[in-house]
Amino acid sequence: MNSQANKKVKIPKATWAVIILLFLLTVISNADKAVIGFASVPIIDELGLNSQQWGTVGSAFFFLYSLSAILVGALADKIGMKKVIAGMAAVWAIVQFSTIFVTSYGYLLITRIILGAGEGPSYSLAMAAASRYLPKEKLGVGLTLVSVGGPLGVAISAPILMSLIHNYGWRSAFLTTAIVGVIWIVFWMMLVKEKKAETSSPESSEQPASEAASVPETSFKSALLSRNFILIAFCGFATYWSFTIGLNWLPNYLENVRQLNAETLALVVALPWVMITLSQLTFSSLSDRIYHKTKNMVKGRVFILGPVMVAGAVSYVIGSLAGSDIAAIVLLSLGLTFGCITLVLGPAILVDLVDKKHQGKIQGWFMAFTSLGGIVGPYVTGILVGNSATQAAGFHLSFQLCGLMLLIFGGLVWLAVRPKKTEKQEVNVLVTEEA
Repeated sequence: MNSQANKKVKIPKATWAVIILLFLLTVISNADKAVIGFASVPIIDELGLNSQQWGTVGSAFFFLYSLSAILVGALADKIGMKKVIAGMAAVWAIVQFSTIFVTSYGYLLITRIILGAGEGPSYSLAMAAASRYLPKEKLGVGLTLVSVGGPLGVAISAPILMSLIHNYGWRSAFLTTAIVGVIWIVFWMMLVKEKKAETSSPESSEQPASEAASVPETSFKSALLSRNFILIAFCGFATYWSFTIGLNWLPNYLENVRQLNAETLALVVALPWVMITLSQLTFSSLSDRIYHKTKNMVKGRVFILGPVMVAGAVSYVIGSLAGSDIAAIVLLSLGLTFGCITLVLGPAILVDLVDKKHQGKIQGWFMAFTSLGGIVGPYVTGILVGNSATQAAGFHLSFQLCGLMLLIFGGLVWLAVRPKKTEKQEVNVLVTEEA
């Protein structure tokens, strides 16, 4: 038993193609989200929008996001993830192309609402699809390799898309993202074979019986209404509030409040997304290492998630008070960086808490609740920026509010998320070790 537990688990070669494509999917998804922030100044100027209207544009993306995440997650469990993911990516490409014809505020809102409906299930489906191919002990790193496509998508696309916007107008950036999406769909359909949820990976048969049975049989309703899921979902809500402020408002803040020029802005905007990538790889690797040694989800996942969220809260608050441009940029980037940790450890925790047959649905509901932060965050930020004495004061208040939420919900997850059988499992592990 000990030799099995200590055996090094590897990700199968065939799984790597799927992981790479899902990584690229999240790159495209987040470039599609971020381009609106990169183009915020020229779009606001051309359409004559005020701060509240731009906040509504940011929130509109999430109007159907939650509903779509729930419905499409359930659909993928029934008809297969390959077809659903391909159809979802096709919606993105069509909407991005249609955005080049935007000439009014109303038209822009419609494109954002439809794009949000198409993007709603993207993260949860990518996580659920990856989890079907990955060995359980590689979930942290494997899911992170998919997830980091999000921040890398922003970091990689930032200089490219901002250069296109500067040289050819903001519409050229939307056209580019549409073309890239179509190319991805072709490779996805050619290279990926559908894999059913009940089909286990080659390594799964080598796992100890106690590990395979670690997730108790529960109904989906009881899992959805459990304290653990609710707290993780609230943590995701705070994460997405922070995430969408970074996408929709941070470039505007750096350009209008910190007065960065175009060349500096293109580099600085990419900074937090590079930092998110590095931090997610670091913390997920640490999480997997602890999980592998202890077989304990609380020690390996929860005790990483909670403290990192609290660190993000502290960074946001101090960054909002910093007078130096460099200090403010670094600290706000750290706040955004640490705040995004739920996007990788949240799904990994749910894999341990919820039956495998419910993963598509539970990940969809997690993303649905999480995305509510994306609806509220940009809109509230627009109100604060538009109604404060100065733009700077409004932005700084919004950063402090974001930090407060990371502190409260990250702290609650840290203190209270515990699987029902934690104590029994710990006793069993001790008995096994003594034997």
